[in-house]
Amino acid sequence: MGRLADWIARRKQFEPAGHRVGGGMAEVRLGRLVRSVCGDANVWDGLRIPDLENNGRREIDMVIAGREETLFVEQKHWSGELNFENGSFLQTQRSGRIIDHGDIHSWTERKMKLIQTIHKERTNEEIVNPKVIIVLSNKNLVINNAPKHLMIMNEIDLIKYLEHKELNKPEDLLVETLEGFGTWDSIHFHGGMSLNGDIMTIGLDLDDWMEDIDDLKTLNISHRNKFYHLITGVNSTLEVQGEIPQLSREFIGQPSIYMHVVGESEPREINLSYLFKIELSKRPKPWGVNPGE
Repeated sequence: MGRLADWIARRKQFEPAGHRVGGGMAEVRLGRLVRSVCGDANVWDGLRIPDLENNGRREIDMVIAGREETLFVEQKHWSGELNFENGSFLQTQRSGRIIDHGDIHSWTERKMKLIQTIHKERTNEEIVNPKVIIVLSNKNLVINNAPKHLMIMNEIDLIKYLEHKELNKPEDLLVETLEGFGTWDSIHFHGGMSLNGDIMTIGLDLDDWMEDIDDLKTLNISHRNKFYHLITGVNSTLEVQGEIPQLSREFIGQPSIYMHVVGESEPREINLSYLFKIELSKRPKPWGVNPGE
């Protein structure tokens, strides 16, 4: 039964939740659109900023840094209807359910100020002309009474805003600061589901290597899971894409990785046989680490 169980695990499918697919595709789309018009400005996605006060790290969806200004972008792909009351963003879903998302602008502004403080402490320089932009990317969202003093835009508004700017290369020190923050690790399941978080261990004698990476690494996993492999043998190969010299590991059975998934209180064990790809973010520099984590 061991070989059969291993074969079944390598063929199991995990479908993504619909709202995750829509939101994820919207983030990818916005990133591509922004990069197509941002000139010599630099763009970062999903930076994670140490928050010593709350003993964690906070994610900011996008940072667009030029010589004359730096934009801190929070993207929401909500549907239904959106109203504003005492700073709160109130979404009414099609079902009639009302969700109070809180003061998204102030929360994003707080993350911006965390970056400003870290940059000032390490360089004694100020970030030039920082601005918070909230992008509501779902064209089916009806927006009512948006506060005029806030920069709340849809995709087209943001692209037009960028097109009318002369976006030059940012200061090297700011690039260095922003490059020093980590992003999320990602794992991709057969069937289309993906999860983001922090991978604690991979196993397969790769954990020491993982701690030293200084750039995004993609680990592709191929599985021998055809029907005839029930006879010839069920196993898998993990290979680090583009690594020279070639770095790969073969494995049998059902080993696990340990990952702290976004939004979950504790790390969990995930069967490596369920995955076809792992994306490891580069390890953060000292100023991108929260010692309390």
